[in-house]
Amino acid sequence: MAERGAIDPDPAPAPRPGSPGVPRGAWGAWALGVSAYLVAVFHRTSLGVASLQAEHRFHIGPSLLATFVAAQLALYAGLQMPAGAMADRFGPRRMLTVALVCLGAGEALFGWATDAGTALAARALVGIGDGLTFLNVLRLVQNWFPAARYGLLTALTSLTGGVGQLISTVPLRLSLVGLGWRTTFVGSGAVTAAVALAVRLRLPDRPGAAPRLPLRERPAMRLAVRHAMATPGTWRGTWAHFALTGPYVVFTALWGYPFLVRAQHATGRDASVVLALVVASAVASAPLVGVLMVRAPRARGTAVMASGLVLVAAWCAVLGWPGPRVPGALVGVLVVALGVGGSTSVVAFDLAREANPPERGGAATGVVNIGGFACAVLADLVIGLVLDVTGRGGAGGGDYRLALVVVPCTVALGLVQFWRLGRRAPAGVSGPVPGR
Repeated sequence: MAERGAIDPDPAPAPRPGSPGVPRGAWGAWALGVSAYLVAVFHRTSLGVASLQAEHRFHIGPSLLATFVAAQLALYAGLQMPAGAMADRFGPRRMLTVALVCLGAGEALFGWATDAGTALAARALVGIGDGLTFLNVLRLVQNWFPAARYGLLTALTSLTGGVGQLISTVPLRLSLVGLGWRTTFVGSGAVTAAVALAVRLRLPDRPGAAPRLPLRERPAMRLAVRHAMATPGTWRGTWAHFALTGPYVVFTALWGYPFLVRAQHATGRDASVVLALVVASAVASAPLVGVLMVRAPRARGTAVMASGLVLVAAWCAVLGWPGPRVPGALVGVLVVALGVGGSTSVVAFDLAREANPPERGGAATGVVNIGGFACAVLADLVIGLVLDVTGRGGAGGGDYRLALVVVPCTVALGLVQFWRLGRRAPAGVSGPVPGR
């Protein structure tokens, strides 16, 4: 609920008589919006099972391959604060249309690329489109659904994104093998263009009866971001996202597949199945996380700490295993811990929502979303550099266990900061409302 005197640019509509507070058309609008997120997550992680093929296609080593993903995720992270504020100011329909156009163009260009420079530009376009997507879907949720449903809808949105990521594992690998690189990526770009057209023509920003402030009267983006960053609950969510999303992205978007193939000597098929199991763990646990946020909000902090500690323990066990190959059961524990951590990370957005009034909801969500992807950019670059040094710059790899040590270190850092901020400022206390 907004503080006294605040003006909500997208106030919740009055519930229809006899309804549970959800206006007619809300689920349809969410379904169309979340289809854009499904597409975005597919494109974000599409380099995962294609990473080794990309090394050969573009004649690059691990550190330059890491730069592809790091540039994509850095643009994603850098866009989060302006994207959140633009979601508040311009509305989800416009922003999601722009996002999907960038995603489709980037993926099609990646399919045609034959050199590293063009491929890097293509991944940059994908990063821009991806960076504009998630926060606008959450803004759509805020526009259409009552606040009590926000946590559940955030978890369901994350679950749907997981479906997109599942498509980027085994199905994408089968397409690359059967149809080839160019047909696969150009075709996925064409599908994205069709989704962009549907969003542009059919997606309403809010219920028809809900009033909307004129553009000139909405909160200035700079002020919304500044005040969201001044709220301790926003930063607590940011560190939770840093600890739990970063490792999930590192493993599923780039380094999990090469680690399994080169360090664990798995086949490409088996490695893609393992990546699918990581995502399936996230998808399966997402509804439970949503129920937790609705029914036991006081347990959210405990869930973040427990998930993070299990994740640190699993990474340390895998990386410290004395033999040349880690047992499959232990890899399975890491797979489940990564997936559950990825789904639990949506708690971060609920903490930020609770700590900020509605008119800066998008800006606060944007600050939080930077956390996990900033972690992934840092870890990806460090891993690529270590692999280049230990593998002498060749495409054959390097010491994966040494390189991946950075991952549990980032989880531990995020958990310490999350715990420290929780002691200083409990969630639920909003900061000052931005001025006009």
